[in-house]
Amino acid sequence: MSEKLGLMICGHGSCDENAVAKFAVLSERLRERFPDLPVDYGYLEFATPTIRTGLDNLRAAGCTRVLAVPGMLFAAGHAKNDIPSVLNTYQAQHPEMRIDYGRELAVDTRMVRAAGERIRQVVEAAKEAGGD
Repeated sequence: MSEKLGLMICGHGSCDENAVAKFAVLSERLRERFPDLPVDYGYLEFATPTIRTGLDNLRAAGCTRVLAVPGMLFAAGHAKNDIPSVLNTYQAQHPEMRIDYGRELAVDTRMVRAAGERIRQVVEAAKEAGGD
């Protein structure tokens, strides 16, 4: 039997509705970028859908293997412990589904350059406004 691959984006969640909406947009963009893969998302806490709901959706879509990626910049406790715990529990309850967990986004030199450029813009704007 061949495996059907799916992609799961795991977020922390937030009480800020704007932050939750932006994370949902990320999932939509990934669906566009990977049209041959079912893509879903879920949050660890503070928002819905939950990670479990996203996994349920992928299982309902026939996925037998899921690549789960933490949508977080750094590998703090949630990315290292909490999300893997949810994924491991889910996989134990659904042994027909294999879940592989990827690493956090981490700092990339392109992000560092982008941050440096934003800072440079702010400094230049402040100088133009009369600050030294």
